[in-house]
Amino acid sequence: MSFDLLLSEKRSHLTATQQRAIKYITENYEDAVFLTASSLSRRIGVSEATIVRLAQALGFHGFRGMQRMLRKNFQNRLSTDARLEQTVKHAKTDEAILVKVVQEDIRNLTQTLESLSIETFHQAVAEMATARKIFVVGLKGSHSTAIVLARYLSFLREEICLLKPGYGDIWDSLHEVGKEDLVVGISFPRYTRLTVEALAHANAQGARVGAITDSLFSPLADHAHWVLPVKHQLDSFIESYTAVMSLINALLTALSIRNPRETLAALKKRETLWKGKNIYWAVRTERGRK
Repeated sequence: MSFDLLLSEKRSHLTATQQRAIKYITENYEDAVFLTASSLSRRIGVSEATIVRLAQALGFHGFRGMQRMLRKNFQNRLSTDARLEQTVKHAKTDEAILVKVVQEDIRNLTQTLESLSIETFHQAVAEMATARKIFVVGLKGSHSTAIVLARYLSFLREEICLLKPGYGDIWDSLHEVGKEDLVVGISFPRYTRLTVEALAHANAQGARVGAITDSLFSPLADHAHWVLPVKHQLDSFIESYTAVMSLINALLTALSIRNPRETLAALKKRETLWKGKNIYWAVRTERGRK
C-alpha cells in the first residue's frame, strides 16, 4: 500500500495537529523523509509526541515504521524520475519532448492509481447515482474537465448543472442547492478561489460535496465529504489533466453500469435524436460500384 492511499483511509481519524503535521510532510516530502522525529517536530512546530502518535494513528508501531514507508515511496519516485532522466537527459528536440511528456503522464496515471482509495471511489459513484441534482464546478484550466464530466453525466442522469464562469452565474445556479444535491469541484494549484467558495457554500447549505484535486490537504478538501486525489505534475508551463480525465472516465463508466437498462434506454433515445437530426457524418456506399 502506498503512503498516499494509507493517508486517504486514515485521514478522517487524525486530529487537527496531526493533520497539520501530515500537511507539512506531503508538501516537503524530500526533506521530511530524512528528518528524525524530533527534527521534524521542530520544523512543524509540534511536540515530538505528536509525531509519534501520528505514526501510530496511521497504523505504525512508531515513527521509524512510518519513516521507512515514506523513504520507500521517495525511492520509488526517484527511480521513476531517474528512468525518465536517463531516457531524456536534455529535452531539446521535439522527439525528446514528446517522450518526456508522455512518460510524465504515465507516471501521473500510475501514482494516481496507487493513491486512490477504492472505498472513496465507490462512495463518489454511489452519490452521483442517488443525488437529486449534480452541480459540477471547475474553472480556469480545470473548466475543460468539468465540461466533460457534466456533459456525459447528462447522458446518464437528469438534473445536471455545469457551473460556468461569469459574473453572478455560479451563485445564481447555486441559490437552491440543498441536502439532496451533490456538488463536485475540480481544481488544482493554483486553486481558483471561486471554486473553493462554491464548495464551502454548498457544504454550508447541507449538500454533499466531492472534490477532484491534487491532495487531501487541498483547500477544496476542507469542504468536501470525499476527495479523489489526482497527480497532475508536468515539466511545462501547463498542468497535465491526463490522469484527471482517466478518473472522470472511470467515474462515468462505473456510474453507467450501475443501472445498465436505464443507461441503454437513455443512450438509445439520444441516438434516435441524433440520427433524426443528422448530427454525424454518414458514410454512404453506392450499390453496384466496384
